[in-house]
Amino acid sequence: MKRLFILIPCLAFLGCSAKKGSISGTVTSGGKGQKSAIVLAIKADSLVNGQDINYNNLKGTLVTNTDGSYKILLVDKGTYVVAAINDKNNNFTFEDSVDEFGYYGIRDTLPGSTIVVKPEKIIIDEGENKTGIDIDTLYILKH
Repeated sequence: MKRLFILIPCLAFLGCSAKKGSISGTVTSGGKGQKSAIVLAIKADSLVNGQDINYNNLKGTLVTNTDGSYKILLVDKGTYVVAAINDKNNNFTFEDSVDEFGYYGIRDTLPGSTIVVKPEKIIIDEGENKTGIDIDTLYILKH
């Protein structure tokens, strides 16, 4: 009977899941908080035209508060890029000629003085709560 007693706690320990983390920050554009922007923690460094951005279907996605603040909970350990999208026509599909978007990242200036933000990867360790992941520029891609 003692062996069974020892085995049960061991199995319970093996069944424990890893602690989840979180990512939080603010989405602004032109100095104003962007309410209802869709924020995604994605394991890719780009968005694709036509990509599903319905926050009800995607893990690691949510809509910002009225002041542009957000907090994505239950984030698995891994490397992410954080993007925000202002879904102008509310169809939950990223359309690069209509929807404003931006990344958490590093500002850069292209020839012709065009300012862009290069995505910066965020590494989340088990149970880590990453704060200050602010997105401060939303723009529309020009074709």
